[in-house]
Amino acid sequence: MPTPTALPLSSVRLTGGVLGERVERVGTVTLLRQWEALNDRIPGAPPSHAVRNLRIAAGDETGDFDGLWFQDSDVAKWLEAACYRARFASDPILTSAMDELVDLYERAQEDDGYLHTYTQLTPGAKRWENLRDYHELYCFGHFIEAAVAHYDTTGSPRLLAVATKLANLLVKTFGAGADQIRAYPGHPELELALVKLARASGDSRYRDLADFFVRERGRSPHYFVTEAERRQEKTPPVWSYYDDQAYWQAHVPVTEQTEPRGHAVRAMYLYCAMADLARETGATDLRESCERLWREMVAKHLYVIGGVGADGPGGENFSEPYDLPDDRSYAETCAAIGLMMWARRMLDLSLDAQYADVMELALYNNVLAGLSQDACHYFYVNPLAVNPGETRRRYDCKMVKTQRVPWFGCACCPPNVARLLSSLGEYAVSRTETGLALHLFAPMHLEHAGWKLRVETEYPWQESIKITVEAAPKGEAELAIRAARADWKRAGASLGEAVDGYVRVSREWQPGDIITADIPLPIERVRAHPRVTSAAGRIALARGPVIYAVEEADHGPGLPSFGVARETELTPTWEPDAWGGVVTIAGEAMRETPPEHLYQTTANAGRETVPLRAIPYAWWGNHGEGEMRVWLRDYQS
Repeated sequence: MPTPTALPLSSVRLTGGVLGERVERVGTVTLLRQWEALNDRIPGAPPSHAVRNLRIAAGDETGDFDGLWFQDSDVAKWLEAACYRARFASDPILTSAMDELVDLYERAQEDDGYLHTYTQLTPGAKRWENLRDYHELYCFGHFIEAAVAHYDTTGSPRLLAVATKLANLLVKTFGAGADQIRAYPGHPELELALVKLARASGDSRYRDLADFFVRERGRSPHYFVTEAERRQEKTPPVWSYYDDQAYWQAHVPVTEQTEPRGHAVRAMYLYCAMADLARETGATDLRESCERLWREMVAKHLYVIGGVGADGPGGENFSEPYDLPDDRSYAETCAAIGLMMWARRMLDLSLDAQYADVMELALYNNVLAGLSQDACHYFYVNPLAVNPGETRRRYDCKMVKTQRVPWFGCACCPPNVARLLSSLGEYAVSRTETGLALHLFAPMHLEHAGWKLRVETEYPWQESIKITVEAAPKGEAELAIRAARADWKRAGASLGEAVDGYVRVSREWQPGDIITADIPLPIERVRAHPRVTSAAGRIALARGPVIYAVEEADHGPGLPSFGVARETELTPTWEPDAWGGVVTIAGEAMRETPPEHLYQTTANAGRETVPLRAIPYAWWGNHGEGEMRVWLRDYQS
C-alpha cells in the first residue's frame, strides 16, 4: 500500500492564531461539554441518548433504544476527536470517558462482531433489512475510524480488535459471492473507514470491500429499489422525492457521474473514498471521476463561503447548477467538513492549489461558523442571509437557526466539528515523495523525519509568513509551499515561479534557513455568476480566505437594501477586543430609506449613508439575534 501522506498528528502542533486557538478551545472546552451532551446532562438541550443506548446494549442498564437510528455515530465521532486530542494533552475526564467507551463497545458487540444499538435494541428490527435508511453501515464506518484513531493514539489493540471483528463480519456478508449480499451503504462513510482499517491492519480485504461498495453503487438492478420492494414500501421518503436514487448516491455508477447530485454529505464521503481508492489502487477511472466531479462542483455548486448542499429542509441535496439561495441555504457544517476531507485527499492525488484553496475557504468560513466563540453552541445549517422573523415563519427555512444552539436531536455536526479541528494538523501539512508540502498557514511547530520547522504568522489577519528551518534531513529534500499569490523568498532571493499553485524547492536545507512571504490580502468585491439569483446585483466582501457579513447589531434592521458603492474605499481594521481579535472591514455604506407604499411606480431616490462594519462570516451570531447578510447591494453612485 502507498505510504500515507498525513504526518503523525503529534508531529504538527498548531501554536496559536485563529486555528491554533480554536483547536485548543475544542480540546479544553468543546469535548468536555460534548461528553456531557452525549450523556444527557445539559439542561435545556435535546437529549442524545447515545451513550445510554450503548450502556443498554452492554447490559449495564435496562430500557429501550431512544433517538435516531444513527445515534451510535455521534459517540464514535466524539471518541475519534478525543483520541486526537490525547495526542497533545492528557485530560483525566477525557481519558476516563475513552476507557469507559472501549469497555462498553467490547461488551455491546455481539459474538459474530455485529454492533449497532438501534438494531440490537429495537423489537422487530433485523440486520441488513434496510441498508438504504437505517445507517448501520454508516455507524460501522464511524466506529472503525474511531478504533483506528484509538489504536494510533494509545497503542492498545482492544478497540481495534472490536473493529476488526466487525469488519470481518462485513467481509463475510457483503460481496459478489453466491452467499453474499450484493449491496452497499445507504450513507457512504464505511468505504473510507475500511481503507483506514486496511492501512492500520495491513489486511487488504478491507480495502477490497471498500472498492466493491464504491463500484457496486448505482448499478442495475438498483439494490435500494429491490430492497424497498421486499419491504413492500408504498411511498419513498419525502427527502428523495426530487432526486430518487441520486439522494443515496445510487443513481448511476460512480465512474459515470458527471455532476454532484443528491445528499451533499453522502456525496462528499463517497468522493473521499473514491480518491482514497484511486491512490491506493492506482485506479485511473476513479481519479478521473473525482477530477470531473470536482470541476463541476467548483464551477456551479459551491457557495461563496465554501459550503455545498443548497436544497433543504429535508433533502440536504445539491440542487440545479447555480441554484445557491442565501436565506434558505443548507450549507451543512458536515458537508463543509466532508468537502475539506475530499480536498485533502485530492491533494494526495495531485499537489495542486485549487484543492487547498477550497479547503481553506471551507475551513475559515463554513466550518468555523459551525462552532460558537464559547465553543459550546452549534450551527447545523449555515445560511448566508437571516431575517429572524421571516426565518421562523417560513417552512423552507425550518432547519435554519437564527442563533447557535447547545445541541441537536440529530447531532451529527457537533462531534464532526470536534474531530475535524482536533485533527487539523493532518490538513495543514503533508508528506510528498521527497519532502513536505505546506497547505495551510498558521503558527505551528513541525517535527518529523529529521525536519524541524517553525511557522510564524498572524494570517489570515496579517500578510507576513516566516518559516524557519530549525533542522532538516541530510541531503537534498523538497519543501512545497502553497504560493497564495505571494513571492516566496529565502535570503532575499525569490524561490521561483509556482507550479500548480505551489512553490517547490529542492535543496540541502540548513538549520537557520528562513523563508518569508507577504501574502496579498486586499479587500475584494466578489461577484457571482449571473445565474446565482440571490447574488444578482450584489457583492460579497472577501479578504484572503475570509468572507465577510454584516449584522443588525452593527447596522440596525433592514439589511436587504444595505450595500456599498463601487467607488467607496474600504479599510481593514484590527479590532483586538472583538472575539479575541479579528480584522473587520470599515468604510461607508448605503441603504435605501423605506418608501411609504409597498409598491410604487417611481424610483425610490431616498438613500442614507451609514458607517460599515463587516465582520468575518464565521463570527456572526455571537452577540445576539438579528439580521445578517453576506451578499450586499452593489451600488453605483
